[in-house]
Amino acid sequence: MRHDHKIFQFKNIIYLYLIIYFCVNLIFLLDFPYVHSDEPWLSGLSHNILMQQDISVTEPFFDAYNRNPHAIKLLFHLIQAGFIPLFGYHIFTFRLISLLFSIGTLYFFYQLASVMGQKKIALLTTLILSLDLQFLYASHLARQEIILLFALVLSGYILMRTIDNHTYLNDLTLGTILGLSIGIHPNSFIIALTIGLAYLYFIHKKKIRFKNLLILIGVVTLFALLFIGISLYMDPQFFINYSQNGKNFGTYDTFFTKWSDLKGFYQAIFMGNSYEYYMPTVKFQLLLFGAVFLLSILYSFKGKNKNLIAQLKPLLVMVFGINLGILIIGRFNVTNILFIFPFMYLMTTILFQSLEQKKQLSWLLLMITVLSTAINIPHYDNRFEDYQKNISQIISADARVLGNLNSEYCFENGQFFAYRNLQYLDDAGINFEDYIRSREINYIIYYDELDFIDKNAPQYNVMYGDLSSIHQEMKNFIDSNCEEVDSFIDSTYGTNLAPLIDQRPWTISIFKVNE
Repeated sequence: MRHDHKIFQFKNIIYLYLIIYFCVNLIFLLDFPYVHSDEPWLSGLSHNILMQQDISVTEPFFDAYNRNPHAIKLLFHLIQAGFIPLFGYHIFTFRLISLLFSIGTLYFFYQLASVMGQKKIALLTTLILSLDLQFLYASHLARQEIILLFALVLSGYILMRTIDNHTYLNDLTLGTILGLSIGIHPNSFIIALTIGLAYLYFIHKKKIRFKNLLILIGVVTLFALLFIGISLYMDPQFFINYSQNGKNFGTYDTFFTKWSDLKGFYQAIFMGNSYEYYMPTVKFQLLLFGAVFLLSILYSFKGKNKNLIAQLKPLLVMVFGINLGILIIGRFNVTNILFIFPFMYLMTTILFQSLEQKKQLSWLLLMITVLSTAINIPHYDNRFEDYQKNISQIISADARVLGNLNSEYCFENGQFFAYRNLQYLDDAGINFEDYIRSREINYIIYYDELDFIDKNAPQYNVMYGDLSSIHQEMKNFIDSNCEEVDSFIDSTYGTNLAPLIDQRPWTISIFKVNE
């Protein structure tokens, strides 16, 4: 009886927790975090693929800039497209996908902690990760990071679980997971590099053979060739176009430039500086992780507990691999910080095991995490549903509209055009009026955020690009050719500039274009 009770305490209770966690998070799925423009951007392409029944289409709301289709995110869009008929075209549908993958991530993280000798505190470590604000943020955001984290944690679990009895089947399984990740996001390179470095570490420890790594590389390469082949089918100029896109994002910058950007990446996260994304407050975590990382390195070379060192070293290699991958890619998106969190929390609780107060420290870390999340979780003045309602009660879903991407869900596929188009009008040789007339746009949703950005240019150009030459054209056209039919104040969704959300009463005006 005692044995069965112990099994319930340390194994089966995780299922109950994950069910409760899912239900509670489902309630707040729409209200946290702020609906970012990337979410309708990604789901808008998925919607278009579904409606057109064609994987080669691009975003219908970007038509002034030459978008080139590719398959590197195709699997992600197909997953989203598969959920639309089940739950409808709404932000809830796509955030539900992220929440489901977060549940899977927590389950396999619990399993990873267990196989690494932390069975007694595996559940506690999982609780800490699940209640961390950065993890909660990714779990509610309809982007790819949480799916990639799921693949990374799952891969780490499979590798560690089988390391003493590693077979070629494990290499095939891991290669398939990493290969499929290519269809989620280009950052799958970070995952592949991390697991590849872990393979090299275990080859060095004579746990596995070099042939295992070759099989892993071979399987991932086959998937890469598959996605490249599909990309070439979608765009015969794929290599040229994709390479140019990478160059635009800094992929080909020098090592010294990237190294400087990596330091700036961590500095921005520590200080919470981001114009585009909500930044959870993670100063405590970064300070803790930095100390734990340095102590783990020191302990790995100076410590006497061989079992503890054997647990720390693979995690050190993986955290190093994640940072190296971010550095090589050279695109320092603040959302990428998520990838280190599971491994750093696990490394922290493992390091606690070398101390006399190991249980007390782990519980203290949980309490600090909960307190930090409770204090720093944002509460917005306005709800996304109310913002959509204010627009939909004036503009019908089949009208042709120019507006901010966060209003895209209000309209039928192909009827909406995004402000991000406007920065490319000069390059396309077209003025604002001709753009409106040629697209037969009926309504313009005008945000006074645009006036604020223009007055403070170029500080906020990161949001919509340089609109300095278009802004006045737009104002003149609205004054001469449009009629204001409604306006409302929304301090939350009146801006996409993260630091300015709820900082002032942003006015949103709806103008009808005169024929």
